[in-house]
Amino acid sequence: MKVLVCAPYTILTNYNDGVEEYEFFGPKNIKKIEETFDEVVWNYKKGKEFTKEHLKELVKGCDAAISGWGSIMYDKEVLDCAPNLKMIAHTAGTVASVVNEETYDKGIKVIGANDREFSESVAEGALAMALTRYKNIDGWLRHQADEKVPYEDLPPKSIFGCTFGIVSYGAVASHLARLLQPFGCKIMVYSKYSVSDEEMKKYNMQRASLEEVFKECDIISLHTAWNKHTENMISEDLIKSMKDGALLINTARGKIVYQTALEEELAKGRIQAALDVLWKEPPPPENPLWDMPNVFITDHRGGPTPDRYKYIASNIIDDVYNFLKDGTVPTNEIKKERALSMSLH
Repeated sequence: MKVLVCAPYTILTNYNDGVEEYEFFGPKNIKKIEETFDEVVWNYKKGKEFTKEHLKELVKGCDAAISGWGSIMYDKEVLDCAPNLKMIAHTAGTVASVVNEETYDKGIKVIGANDREFSESVAEGALAMALTRYKNIDGWLRHQADEKVPYEDLPPKSIFGCTFGIVSYGAVASHLARLLQPFGCKIMVYSKYSVSDEEMKKYNMQRASLEEVFKECDIISLHTAWNKHTENMISEDLIKSMKDGALLINTARGKIVYQTALEEELAKGRIQAALDVLWKEPPPPENPLWDMPNVFITDHRGGPTPDRYKYIASNIIDDVYNFLKDGTVPTNEIKKERALSMSLH
């Protein structure tokens, strides 16, 4: 079994300044993968220098490829050089930048960390943002640092028993619904794709239109992929329909929200937001959101924390080995329709 680890070696082994416990491939996982497979091909090119030509050369004869941040699209040119390729395993979130229809047409299985470590961590982040902003913890901290910053323009509230809206129900939303159970929230769900009655009943959720979610919910959490169909999906009318004091959480992608309308409504102080993603990242210093006491901003860190990276890589190694050994398809398989609807990056 021959496996290519195609994300740049420097990213995989030095992503967190060489702290071994915080790397995808620290010494333990390097030893594990090299002992698990007959041959491991590493990408020693720096990310900016790695080209399609390099990938075409490295992938020759490989049975599987492990991709991640900095990886290149497996288009027809690449796949024509990889007749033995049976699986692409992605250690990051969206696979839209790595695979396309041609990958699936070749019968290659695609798996990823999205439905396990990534989605669970994003759900954890969304809950943390709900607690931080709705209880005005961030406002208190800013007020302590600068007494000129108002603290109680929007009084702290508890999420216990609130009406919590989920927009787009996938792996992240499912984990979030589970995490919300101890709080006794009324959970309203809008999703373009069907959610089973069993899932709805399991977490005591009710179906709703997008308009109903925005009009009725105290907290709204967005989990929609960004693509040409969803850009600016959260429109000016939806934003204006939010209840006074309602909180909008975005750990998905900035471009699904009509940001100008959001900035204008937030400037009135009527609603509040907790934003892990924005149209432009990082937001420029002149962005008005920085100075709004009703806005909490983080720098696209909703995914797994570095202490989880080693588990992602270890699980992916196991998934690839089991598939190549006896054809076992892991539960984190990403089907074609879903892959093509994922965020562009």
